[in-house]
Amino acid sequence: MKFLLALSLMLSLSAWAGLKVGTYNIRNFDYDVREDIQTNKPELVQILLALNFDLLGVNEINNGEELASFIKSKMPNYEVVLSKCGGRGGQSLGFIYNSKKLRLLDFKEELGVTNPEGQPTCNGSSRPMGVGKFEVLVTKEIFYSYQVHLKAGDNAEAQEKRALQYEFLKNYFKLAEAEGKTNYIVMGDFNTTGYLSRDQDYKKFSAMLNANKLSNLTAQLGCSAYWWGATDDNTEIPSKLDHIVMSPGFLELKGTTPKAQVHGHCKKVTCKPASSDTLGVSYQEVSDHCPMTVEI
Repeated sequence: MKFLLALSLMLSLSAWAGLKVGTYNIRNFDYDVREDIQTNKPELVQILLALNFDLLGVNEINNGEELASFIKSKMPNYEVVLSKCGGRGGQSLGFIYNSKKLRLLDFKEELGVTNPEGQPTCNGSSRPMGVGKFEVLVTKEIFYSYQVHLKAGDNAEAQEKRALQYEFLKNYFKLAEAEGKTNYIVMGDFNTTGYLSRDQDYKKFSAMLNANKLSNLTAQLGCSAYWWGATDDNTEIPSKLDHIVMSPGFLELKGTTPKAQVHGHCKKVTCKPASSDTLGVSYQEVSDHCPMTVEI
């Protein structure tokens, strides 16, 4: 009997030991003023349910109360925590997490990333970084998750601002490691506009990862978003703005080969140029970005 109980416990722990994390920029939820588009919530809930995630970092949440209410009604095992600050666009960020598997121990906003060379601000041109401390309920493992949304744009000014943000993140994570916070995930919209072309922005982003020995688990995925391509030819162009990266300590803790996937319209058209109609409702009425997940 003791053997069977022990075996049952081992199997239970094994079943809970895996973790599926993801990131999703849900374009100006729940109303995109620029495009005059209300978020298609029936489509969104189908996307979220299909992800079957334990932890999802989210960006561009303009209506936090509505997101919390929406998740509570459609996904009752999940809870939402968001930043109060969201830059001048009111784009809060944070996490949706499975409260049956994870416990949120702490959440704070790191404003330093908003203006690395000056006074941090809540209402400037950049968003804060969401810092979550989580505990896996069954195994009691503790890890940190950081959700970012860096400066948007591919012009020289935007790239210069992101370079400063990369430097801030490099130093921030070095300090975190020194404080013993070695098990962590960094994910979100890094706005790496030159990732696919391997430009200077890509090189500076990669240098930040290398300096902290972070593994980009979504590096091999073909894209994470689409945009109009600055041409009126009815062809939307793939880009790689979002990433999920992890510390060596976290990967050693889990000890398995991660499985990364991109979902939504990016998966539908296998990251090839496509028309808006081909990309479909998830692109037109939910977000230009696609969810990305990693199973550990």
